[in-house]
Amino acid sequence: MTSSHEITVVWPKICLLVFFLSSIVSCADENSAAAKIQSSTSTICGETIIATEKGSVGFMKNLAESEDSIRAIADKQLRAALESKTSDQLSSSSEASDTRIIYRVKPIEFLPKAEQNQICLQLEEETSVTPLKYGPNKFASVTGLNDWIMSLTRGNGEDGKLLYKQCGSNCSPRYTFSIDAKESNYVVNTEVLCGLARDTASDLYELSTALVAQSCASD
Repeated sequence: MTSSHEITVVWPKICLLVFFLSSIVSCADENSAAAKIQSSTSTICGETIIATEKGSVGFMKNLAESEDSIRAIADKQLRAALESKTSDQLSSSSEASDTRIIYRVKPIEFLPKAEQNQICLQLEEETSVTPLKYGPNKFASVTGLNDWIMSLTRGNGEDGKLLYKQCGSNCSPRYTFSIDAKESNYVVNTEVLCGLARDTASDLYELSTALVAQSCASD
């Protein structure tokens, strides 16, 4: 027979065990809820990739607008992103006006760190945190938008000259264009990470377009 003393000793242990198990269940429920929230946020604010391609910055190829030139690829990608109905990929109830096009252009090959100029290493660190910003700029057509982008990347025009002044030496810019379609116009805000010098032995750049909800995109 179990004595009253033994019952007194065992009972607190049972209470502690019950409390411990209930705490585990509670924490599991909280973690599950947090995971659902995180998953939902990722789905709502995640980018929907449209296209990623490589293009040449070679002068003659872009002058001739050959199909592998960045000018031709940029025009093709921008038209597909801005004029198609791919914005429906974000949400079946979303409209094009609720989404923003993110267009990125960056070199593929870079010089080794040992061959980088100190100013480029410094700018890489600084503009990774605080990018150079230009715009907003407004255009009535995709052609006008693409012409401005090409002008900017070549250091032409007011913004291009400012960019080349801010991103000097042999440092290479990496571009992020946030594009909104508003009242039959295209409004673009540009951010530039100026830093590591590209390896000029390669003339290839990566061009990509994606869709993101405007509520998640930063200006």
